[in-house]
Amino acid sequence: MKIDHIAVASNSIEASDRFFMELLGLKKSKTFTVSAELMEQFFGINKEHNFVRYQNDNLGVEVIISNENSKAIDVFTHSCLIVENREAFIKKSSSMGFKTIKVQRKDGEGYYSFVKDSFGNLYEIK
Repeated sequence: MKIDHIAVASNSIEASDRFFMELLGLKKSKTFTVSAELMEQFFGINKEHNFVRYQNDNLGVEVIISNENSKAIDVFTHSCLIVENREAFIKKSSSMGFKTIKVQRKDGEGYYSFVKDSFGNLYEIK
């Protein structure tokens, strides 16, 4: 089994580009619109939405653009990303204004780290 992509929401294409292209270094591979009829069938929302697909050789992310000021309300769901240099990544994400969470492990050996994008989607960083 292989995961083709994960899907998350964002308030705008600009916010999405900033997180997925500037921070994660993914390339924008396509944009498309899903009709209100299909959105209703898929997600129970009768409103047309734009989607943006970002990817590299290892990860695909489909971002649903809400064009609203809402934020993610699910505080548990997250994706885990393995990065080459976690310390550098956390420093960069923090300097870009993304919320970073760093929690010391109970055994004292290292820490857990998470980053939230501007919509509130949560990503564990390893």
